[in-house]
Parts: sequence; structure tokens; C-alpha cells
Amino acid sequence: MLEQDICGGGPSGRNGGFASGWWDELDGLVKLYGTEGAVKGAREISKSISGIEEFCSRHRVDAWFRRAGYIFAATGPRHELVCEEMVHAATQAGAPDEMQALTREQVRERCSSPAFRSGAFMRDGASVQPAFLARGLRRVVLERGVTIHEGTTVTRLDGGPTAVTESGSVRAKHAVLAINAWATAWPRIGRRVAAWSSYIVLTEPAPEKLEEIGWTGGELISDLRQSLRYFRTTRDGRIAFGGGGGRAAPRVGDTFTHDRQAVRQAAEGFRLFFPRWSEVPIVDGWGGPIDVSPTHLPAFGTLPPGNVHFALGYTGNGVAPSHLAGRVLADLASETDSDLVHLPMVNPKPRLFPPEPLRSIGAAAVRRAIISFDTAEERG
Repeated sequence: MLEQDICGGGPSGRNGGFASGWWDELDGLVKLYGTEGAVKGAREISKSISGIEEFCSRHRVDAWFRRAGYIFAATGPRHELVCEEMVHAATQAGAPDEMQALTREQVRERCSSPAFRSGAFMRDGASVQPAFLARGLRRVVLERGVTIHEGTTVTRLDGGPTAVTESGSVRAKHAVLAINAWATAWPRIGRRVAAWSSYIVLTEPAPEKLEEIGWTGGELISDLRQSLRYFRTTRDGRIAFGGGGGRAAPRVGDTFTHDRQAVRQAAEGFRLFFPRWSEVPIVDGWGGPIDVSPTHLPAFGTLPPGNVHFALGYTGNGVAPSHLAGRVLADLASETDSDLVHLPMVNPKPRLFPPEPLRSIGAAAVRRAIISFDTAEERG
């Protein structure tokens, strides 16, 4: 395994810690793959959430796994309609138990915020401490005899395939590209994704404040803005709050991890949603890249001539889908003809962004427009 940073240094350790399902994505999944394919994909993601829990238990990885479900909290009239549509889509797909409508009172009973209106609840939702999960996975992989070269950047992949680095090369029968937003720099897959950033702020522990607002169940929560805000509690009584800002760029660079404006925007969103926490300090903030696909859903597959495999396009929801990706890629690389490799999101018809510089210019313009629209809508 060749890793340019340390294991967990990228999105696997920097993400929001949402191991969540795909039942909220049914509308998009159905449009892409039909009802049967959409439900198959969503059920596999459900299995992956359980798979993460089982992995942590079996290997004693204390990743703060907590299964508590996911609340989609509407903050405006349009968002209330979106919640209704998500619940309806699950019912139409034959999975009515997966999405439940919540009244304003039911939402605020679980987490009291003046911003919340009605909402929807998805059973498939668990929180994790992502860095603990990534480092725990690293430990288990090493125990199984895998060699990991951290701080080793692959500069290109030659035929064979052969992974070329500054200090040497590695040849194998198969190669797997698990490179997230850095895929934008790889010619064969670069147009399948655009690189955006997302930022999170973290409060100091205040468990008594969580009790005050009734958020003691550990539910994952997000709003329904297009520039999504997402937030969860931690085992030690903090709130981690992310989203609402960030940037798009042609390549992953410093702005994806060091952007004071994006940190400030995340902090402003937190204060807006939780005014009762006005006296609780924000003690940390960080960011990272996300690999946005044209469909906002990931794809897994194999590149010609058949010995290089990939997974990308998680679009900010990668914890559970990357577990499914691991299962799919294992079967592809071992040439196993399983049900997984026949899922409709495996080797789908490629959906591409325009070439550079149009991709990055367009992505930045769309990102700005989304944030402006959400801000204007929020202000009425």
C-alpha cells in the first residue's frame, strides 16, 4: 500500500464522522439505476454500516461508533418539501421503515434549535471518530502482513501495472486507485470528479449544554441546504459542526486544509443554529477535500485493460460507501464474480465534467452560486 501522507491524513481521517445510508438519495439513485438498482445499492450501504460496527468490535478498534440514526432538519419551507419527498421516495421504493417524517416538535425534542422546522429521520446513521477508525484500520492491515509505505507519493501508473514513486516502483497483478479528490490530477479518471473543500469546527466539551438542548441521543443531523451543514455530538460532549462554505479548485492545495474564511463560515453557522452555546468556546477547526461527482454519488469500476480498479465521487458521504467500495474492489481485484460486482454503480457509463480550465471555473462558479442562493434563502 502506497500512501502519500499518513494513513488517515486525508479525507478518511478528516471527515465529519457520518456513517450514513443512501435512503435519502433514493430519488437520484432511481433516476440513475431504476428502483431495483437503487434499493439494492441502499441495502448494501446498510450492510456496510453494520460492517463497520462489526469490524470495530471484532478488532477492538475504539472509533466511538454509535448507531443513532440521522435527522434531516428543515430550516425553510422548501426544505420541508424535500423531507416529504424523501419519505415518499422510500415508501414508493418499498422501504417505508427507512425514512420517517418528523414534525417540528419531534425534531426539537431530539435537538432544540430555533432554526429547525419539520424534518425526516433515517434509521441508517452512525457516528464515528474518523481518525480513530482510519488508524485502527491501519493497525489491522499491518497485523495481517500488508506492507504500508507512508509518505510515498505515486507520480504515475505505468502498464503492468507499475506504481512509480520518487524512490522506486512497485509492480503488481492489479492496482487499486483510492485517491479521492486527488483523482483530478490523474488523466484517465480526472474528469469524473471535481475537488471541493469542506470545513469543520469543534467545541470544547459541554455535556450539560447537550442535555439543555435535548441532544442526548447521538443522532447525526444536517440541514437541507445545497451547501450542506452537518453536525454531530462526540463521546466527550462536544459538537462537531461542518459545512456552509469551502472552495472549488482544479487541484488539491493548501486552501483545502488552511482556509480561515471557511472556518469562520462554519463557526457562524454553528452559532446561528445553537445560540444557547454562545458561551462555549470553539477550540479547533480543520478542513479537507471532497471528490464531487456529476451525479453526487460514487462510482466503482475497472479501467482498460482490466487490471486497474477505482472508487471515487463520494461527494462528502464516504464513510459507509467507502466500505462498500472496499468490498467491491476486493472482488474486482481478485476477479471474483460476485453479486457486488454486478451492482449498477459498478462500471456505470462514465459521467464527466468538462476539461480544464472549464471544469474548475465552472465548479467554482457553481459553488459560489449555491452558497449565495442558500444564504439569500436563509435571510428570506
